Order: sequence, then structure tokens, then C-alpha cells
Amino acid sequence: MSAEKTASEFQAEAPQARDARILIVDDNLANLAVLAEFLDMEGFSRVTTESDPRHAMVLWQAQPFDLLLLDMRMPHMNGHEVMAALKATLDPDDYLPCIVLTAQTDRETRQASLAAGAIDFITKPFDFEETLKRINTALNTRLLHQQKRNQLSDFRRRLDAQAHELQVKEHNLAYLATHDSVTGLLNRRALTERLRSHIMAQSDAFSCALVEVTDSDQLLLIEGVESVDFFLRTVASRLKMVLDDHFGICGVWGGQTFLCALPFAGEAAGRVFNRLAKAVFAPVDDFDVVVTLHGRGGYSGVRPKELDTPEAIDATVRRAGFALASQHKRSNLVVEFNQIMEDTALRRSLLERELMSAMSEHPEQFFLQFQPKVELTRETIVGGEALLRWQHPELGFISPTEFIPIAEEKGQIEVLGLIVIEHALQFVRRMQSELGRAVPIAVNVSGVQLELMRAKGQSLVDEVQRLLTAYAVAPPLLELEITESALMIGFDWVVDALHQLRELDVSVALDDFGTGYSSFAYIQTLPISTLKIDRAFVDNAANSPRQAALLGAIVRMAQDLGLTTVAEGVETREDIDLLKQLNCPIAQGYYYSRPLMPDDFITLLRQPSCARVMP
Repeated sequence: MSAEKTASEFQAEAPQARDARILIVDDNLANLAVLAEFLDMEGFSRVTTESDPRHAMVLWQAQPFDLLLLDMRMPHMNGHEVMAALKATLDPDDYLPCIVLTAQTDRETRQASLAAGAIDFITKPFDFEETLKRINTALNTRLLHQQKRNQLSDFRRRLDAQAHELQVKEHNLAYLATHDSVTGLLNRRALTERLRSHIMAQSDAFSCALVEVTDSDQLLLIEGVESVDFFLRTVASRLKMVLDDHFGICGVWGGQTFLCALPFAGEAAGRVFNRLAKAVFAPVDDFDVVVTLHGRGGYSGVRPKELDTPEAIDATVRRAGFALASQHKRSNLVVEFNQIMEDTALRRSLLERELMSAMSEHPEQFFLQFQPKVELTRETIVGGEALLRWQHPELGFISPTEFIPIAEEKGQIEVLGLIVIEHALQFVRRMQSELGRAVPIAVNVSGVQLELMRAKGQSLVDEVQRLLTAYAVAPPLLELEITESALMIGFDWVVDALHQLRELDVSVALDDFGTGYSSFAYIQTLPISTLKIDRAFVDNAANSPRQAALLGAIVRMAQDLGLTTVAEGVETREDIDLLKQLNCPIAQGYYYSRPLMPDDFITLLRQPSCARVMP
């Protein structure tokens, strides 16, 4: 029943009150009998009568009634005493549903009864019509009160549930403010505070390691988010298992990188961190398959004299980061910091900034040099390889082995690669203009470059065709060199691109053959025209029959497949003599010439022979 019910609606609902439990207490048995019979005739089926107020108290306390009809003048206890005793048992928000039965109608009696807790009066002798109305009104009022109490109780329960939910959320928020949601380990802020308050305050030495799981992106693509979280929780469990034995702590430093700390340093810390690496990167049984995790790590210690400095933690973690960065992403090693690692990292950071600046603001810092390819029988130049160089105004000459990997990692190799092709074609045009002829120029194509272009919806074939047209260069005068590792980024679509280049009549060479992943079965399916033998097979082959035999086998295989062979890294006359003996047609290396500036290359082309012109 809602709180908006009217008095008429209460009366209409009187039949619903016929199941109410009513207790009549009167020492006059005749009154008890009359009222009980009357109520029974009106349909009240749950009426209890009691002449002794003491027994009535026991009945009420056992199970409260919906209505009490109470005589005021009785032996042992009067009505006021009964009401006072029953009120003492009520909840604070409840009332005593009591109608007083009395023959006294004076004002004092009524006021005293109301003060004692009565809600209404029925006078004796009974007027049954009035009696029924007062009982129905009292029961409906009681029903409304009970419904209000139930509503209030439900509201309180909901309020308590909401309060509990808020407490849980506050607890979770407080937990997430200090813990990683996936692994349950301390997060970076909490971990730093713990280091300051726990290890550094209570130890004479301190060391920390940064451990990175590097397979997460690949696992995400293959296994999905849940599996990645499972692997990270596994790593966290393994870290804790090792560190707990040595009073260490660990947490998530960021992403998939964990920081582990020990309250000691030196060789003892190194042994723990080595054990930690073996534990973390051990195979994980994911129920369906066994997965081998990969990653890397680095560690560093704090000497006792450094513990009191505010920068001790930051400096130690920074050195551990340098050690981590010095490792290959899948090395599965945790190595100790040394100063060379920091110098290398700082140098790389500097080059990253300068490379971006040079590409956007100072492209003139980049230029090409060309190393001749020499036909061994006549010792004449039959081609050249374009090599990108970077001359920084302050840092000087920067080796491609330094800046090319940075360009690949930072996504700049795509632009650099196309610049090299464009400048190489410009040089071909210059040769044609100044000499009336040109030799083919080879350009290295990075696998990362191919991958970036494909990800952006670009096509190397389209770009090459555009540049050939723009500079009016015949396609055979351009050769693209691709390494075996570049094929592995996506063999099918890379080979498809190579077929399209061959259809343009652009030559394709497989570079650094023998250092990558190609098998003989792959080579015979590749649309290549040239096989470049890596310098590792040429170096010292003149003094090693076994190596010479292997080199000869590669040359014969290439000939059988109809491929031109170019030997790289030729530096001695003995190398040349061996290559001629093995019928290798072309060589490239410092024996004939180091990489040359464009003017010097053209000068060399003017000569009838290039036999060791640049020793």
C-alpha cells in the first residue's frame, strides 16, 4: 500500500485485514467471549483471548500481534503497565497497535491512555458498528505502517548495498592506484615509494633489474588479449617466486616491463638476476600449446655511499634501462650495466634527434657514394652500388650501420629509401649526359621499408615506375638489392612485388646470400637476376680449401640457375685470382675501389680499365 492511500481506500481494504492476528486482554471473561464471537462473525479468524495480562505479555513477546485490544483495569497488571512493558520491546521506528477497552470516558483517562501508547478507544458497553470501524481503521493504519517500515527497510538495504558497493569501488580504486590491474604487482609509483621506504632505508646496498617481455604484440595478434594477460601474470608469478626467496620486491614499471629490486648488490645480485631470467623466459604451458617467451633485461647496483642521495633510485633504474636497451629484444638475458652501454644509448638518442632534424630541415647532409662492380675477365666497370652517406656538420661522418637501423625503427626508412632510388636515377641521367652511356646502379631495399609502405597502402613498384618515368631512365639501368631477411617479412607478397619489378625490366639481386634464411628451394622460385655472395664466403677463401669449395659450389649453382654472380668484399689479389678460377664473373670490393663520390665514379668510368685504381 502506498503512502498516498486515502481513508476511504483504507476502509475498502478492510477485508484484507481479516487475516490479522488480534489479541484481546480483559479479566472479564464475558467481555472476552462477546468480542471474540463478534470478530469471528465479521470474518476475523486469528483472534486470541487472554484474561491474565501476565500471560498476554508472554504471548506478545513470543510473536507480536497486529492489534491489541486491552482492558485498563485488571488484577496483577493494569493496562498502563502492560503498554509500558510492551513498548519497551519495540524497535525505535515502531509503535504499539493498542486500542483501549474502557467504560470510563473522562478526559483524564483518555489522556493517560494516549500517553501510555494507546492509539484509540472502544467504550463499554460495545457499540459493534463503531467497534468494527475502529478495529478496521487501526488494522489498516497498522498495515500502512508496516508497509512504510518495509519500504524503509528495503531502502536501507539498498542504501547499505550501495554503500558497500562504493566501499568496494573505493577499495578497488585505492588498489589500482598502487597496483597493476593485470598482474596484481605494484605499479611504478607505489614501487618507487616502496623502494625508498623499504629497501633503501633498511639496506646497506641495493640493486634493480628491468625485465621486458618483447613478445606481447605478436602474442596479442595470435592468441588475443586474454592469453597475453595470462602470460604476463605468469611472468609476474615467476618474478615473485624468485625474489621472495631473497627478500626482493617487484612491480610493473610500464607496459610489459617489470622492475625487480634486491636489498644487496654485486655478484650475489647478478646470480639472482640470472636465475630470474631463466625462470621468466622458460616455456609456458598454455594448456593448448607450449609457448616460449622472449625478452631482455638489464641490472645495476647502488654502492653504499650512493644510498643517501635522492637520485639513487632514478640513477640505478636509468642504468638498468641502458643495460636492457643494449640487448637484442629476444636475447632472454639480463645483463649488468657498464658505461659503454650508457654511452651507446646516449649516442643513439642523439642520432635519433639529429636524423629527424636532418631529414626535415637539412636533407643536403645526405648524399650517395657509388662502389664499382668490376667484370673480372676484362677488369672493366659494369655497374655500381649506391650507398647512402650522412655527413653531419658537428658529428662528422655517421656510418650507415648506425643511422639505418634508427631510420627503420622510427619509420623513416621509407622516405630515405625512396630518396636513394631517386638520387641514383639522377646519377644515371648524369652518366648518360656526360658520357653518352651509363652502367646499371644497384640500390638496397630494406625489408622494413617494404613493410611500412605496404602498411600505408603504398607500392614500391608504383614508386619505382613513377621515378623511372620522371627521369627517363631505362628500367635495366636500375637494380634493386633485397636481403634474404627481407623476404621473410612476408614471402608471398614480397615475391609478388619482385615479379612486378621484373615485369618492368628492373633487375633484382638477392643480397648477402648465405647469411639469411633462404634455401635452394626458395632461390629457384625467386624472380631474381643476380646473386650477391656475402663477404663472409670470400674472406680468406684463398687460404681455405673448404671455404673455396663452398664458394665454388655457390657460383656453379648460380650459373646453373641462369643467375649472374657478384662476389662482395674482395680485398686482395688472391681473392681475385680465386674468383677467376671459380668462374665468378663480377666482383665488388676495396681491391678495386672504395665507395666513390659521383665525380670520381664518372672519372673512373672514363678509363679503359679499372684495375686497382683505388687501392
